[in-house]
Amino acid sequence: MSTLRRVSSWIHLYGGLALGGLLIIISVSGSALVFEDALKAWLRPDLHRVAPAGERAPLDEVFDAVEDAHPGVTPWIVNLPTAPTEPAVVRLGPDAPSVYVDPYRATVLGERRPDAGLVNTVVDLHVELLAGRTGGLLVGVSGLLLVVLALTGLMLWWPRRLTALWRALRVAWRQGAGRINYDLHRAGGFYTMLFVLLTALTGSAFIFYPTTQQMLATVTATNPWPPPAPTVSADRDADEAGTVSYQAVMRAATATLPEAKPTFLYVPQEPDAPVTVRLRTPPEWHPNGRSFVYARPSDASVLRVDDARKAPLGAQVLQTFYPLHIGAVGGLVVKWLYVIFGLSPAVLSVTGTVIWYQRWRTRAPNEAAPVATEENTRPVAVPEDRQARTDAPSLPPRP
Repeated sequence: MSTLRRVSSWIHLYGGLALGGLLIIISVSGSALVFEDALKAWLRPDLHRVAPAGERAPLDEVFDAVEDAHPGVTPWIVNLPTAPTEPAVVRLGPDAPSVYVDPYRATVLGERRPDAGLVNTVVDLHVELLAGRTGGLLVGVSGLLLVVLALTGLMLWWPRRLTALWRALRVAWRQGAGRINYDLHRAGGFYTMLFVLLTALTGSAFIFYPTTQQMLATVTATNPWPPPAPTVSADRDADEAGTVSYQAVMRAATATLPEAKPTFLYVPQEPDAPVTVRLRTPPEWHPNGRSFVYARPSDASVLRVDDARKAPLGAQVLQTFYPLHIGAVGGLVVKWLYVIFGLSPAVLSVTGTVIWYQRWRTRAPNEAAPVATEENTRPVAVPEDRQARTDAPSLPPRP
């Protein structure tokens, strides 16, 4: 075995054993989250599903309904419905409850904290291992190490002779459980390698988003995008600040980008902050869009437009990471492929551990038995009668 293959084998073995548990957790939770929205609607239809009824109510009426439920609380972000059966979700803050509102009748359906519910727990498990920022960093590092495991695995899989290629690509289903487990790890790792590299790299890119953004901007010789939001005059009085018409802002945003679909509205939290509308402009892959319209709160006049279709190259590359990571490109068939292939790190972790255990169990008795040498043996005197019996011919076996 060459030195390169020996080092690759060592890294692949011990790296896989160290990361096995984490990869199983991240892999299984990620596969479940491919259908995150459908799971939420199935588990809580009272919050996530509404009956369409003609035209949607003006957005200002949605804000009025939230104001009635939470007087004096300034909303933070509004998830705008993008499908006929979706509610409007008004987030009151990073750690505050989200209020679900029927967009047709402007009535409150209920509210929920951001960490409540099974699906939100799975999201937190997948992104941060239920351990906050520390867990998120661990997930990001695990993704980068998974890339190393995939590359070293490819090096170990590579046949030394062309005649062995077919054997490396198939699973011998009729040669026992041990051989099936080995072939599943070897051939399965090869077939899923590109998917593993794609999801591991894009997932780590989100954990280390500022670094990834700056790196892509440097490589493509462009500036990070979008630039900071514009500011508005901070000297307007309190009465003027309280007369924001969010419906007028929405009309201005959709008039500026008429072919775009609004997905989020960001309520200004500072006196000099604008109202920001996020939109998805075709042919964007990102399900939430990466186009932004900034408007003055007092009169809904547009301050600036950041059209994702005109973004620099580095930003356009970065915008593909999220949809590629969650399987948002290609429809239902692609989503199911993501569910299946998303389990591959878990399967490879289990089969790899079984291979290591079987080899360790096979070597353990041999390693425990000492080798006879002149230093660890001594002559033993054998009685004459024992020698005679030893020299006698052995008895025939019993019938």
